[in-house]
Amino acid sequence: MEKKTFSSKQELRNRYLNYRNSLSVKERKEKSAKIWEQLKKEEAFQHAQILLVYMDYRSEVMTTGLVEELIASGEKRIFAPKVEGMDIQFYEVFGMEDFEEGYQGIREPLKDKARLFTNKISQEEECMILVPGAVFDRQRGRMGYGKGFYDRYLASFPALYSTALAFECQITKKVPVEEHDIRPNMIITDTEVIR
Repeated sequence: MEKKTFSSKQELRNRYLNYRNSLSVKERKEKSAKIWEQLKKEEAFQHAQILLVYMDYRSEVMTTGLVEELIASGEKRIFAPKVEGMDIQFYEVFGMEDFEEGYQGIREPLKDKARLFTNKISQEEECMILVPGAVFDRQRGRMGYGKGFYDRYLASFPALYSTALAFECQITKKVPVEEHDIRPNMIITDTEVIR
């Protein structure tokens, strides 16, 4: 039984990743720009002094331009993820030169203990984390890529307000969620906001 569930989860993930992969670079740029505009209108984003971002990889909602813009504006402190074993940690970045090629070729921040995002920071400051994923539903169910990095991270940082970024083609009727799966507070697509 478990195996069937896994294979159908994997099939669901693959199907929606294929939908996402079928978007042209131009479409992804345009849709990503719409998502950023919506994100900036959100009160939770406006109030956040700290933003934990992901660096886009393959066909994900693009974040690189947004990160560059936010770093340049200096309005928020920006932290980006680094894979460390089976977990991710977030480190503060001050410019694009703070990134190097990391896990699976994804840009990651340099590891520097002095720049580490901690639970103390999450409890003292208004913080938002941007979350990627493969497929989502309108009950805010989320399926990532199968490694559980973000579920474990969000479980360790319960004070973080999480916002998933997705293209409309990544929304399905129902995502099979398990007890350890954490629903983001909000999902922003190029056509709607799911709360």
